Amino acid sequence: MNRRISDLGERGLILRLREKFPSLHSIGDDCAVLPGIQCPVVTTDSYFEGTHFHRWWAPPRILGRRLLEAALSDIAAMGARAKWFFTALSVDPGIGVNWIEGFYQGLTEREDIILAGGETVRGERLGITLTVIGEGEEPDTILRRSSLHPGDHLWISGLLGRALDAPAKLEKVGGLSGKDLKPRSGIFSSEEHEQLKAFLQPRAELELGIELRKAGVRCAIDISDGLFSEAAHLSLESSVDTVLEIDETMFFDSVKDKPLQAAAAGEDYVLLFGAPGELDLSSLGCSRIGRAETGNGKITVFLGGDRVSINTKGYDHLEV
Repeated sequence: MNRRISDLGERGLILRLREKFPSLHSIGDDCAVLPGIQCPVVTTDSYFEGTHFHRWWAPPRILGRRLLEAALSDIAAMGARAKWFFTALSVDPGIGVNWIEGFYQGLTEREDIILAGGETVRGERLGITLTVIGEGEEPDTILRRSSLHPGDHLWISGLLGRALDAPAKLEKVGGLSGKDLKPRSGIFSSEEHEQLKAFLQPRAELELGIELRKAGVRCAIDISDGLFSEAAHLSLESSVDTVLEIDETMFFDSVKDKPLQAAAAGEDYVLLFGAPGELDLSSLGCSRIGRAETGNGKITVFLGGDRVSINTKGYDHLEV
């Protein structure tokens, strides 16, 4: 029998999670007590069902891990090391306990970051706010959006386009299920399957961010709202112009025929960063996609050698 959260109550749920996940044993006081760290780096992200995800997309463990990786991607973009995170869960009491346990399994399965506390409240729909605390070591070496210089080359750390039409593709097959994340009904191509699994299973580039910082990179941002939007952020924050040179090699096979849309789709959670021209980061699996020039915040895009018009607006959380 799958009990509901309302059968346990808030305290009962917390005790159940502490019993299920030994890593949560330190949770229980009014505040978390953390050891001192050098140069704290902190980020907060909120996710709500129906806006940022749907439960039917995938098993709860996959969804919990996906949301954590998305939050950790901000820490990666600073070149910092993730240390602790906190959860503020808004939940309908009618949700099954087994589902919440699976969700927290995904949130807690990384061994390099500790869930140090949080809050649980009743809400009309499922939502969670994740606050992540990282350590940046030397403050002067933190990767910042405002540190892109004319002459720097622009790089990305992975393929783009995993979010393009992903919700519609998931809806078509009723979501993915099981250990191998197979479609619940219907079929699609192997290329689409690869894209959807990548969409549901991003991996924050934490180690790469640290490597880039140590290599002399000064500027980075994670691609959550689309390549063009993030490049525009770097341009404006650094008061430089950016030139992007994109081609089909940058994208998942299933979206290569829609490169501009794929570049703007967002939710890739790979890094866009600027590096001094003498640095070659290709050995780290990164691809050079452009450069920074003297200017005042303009972005120019070339597709296959031809200049194209783009929409740099990106995702707007408050857009009606």
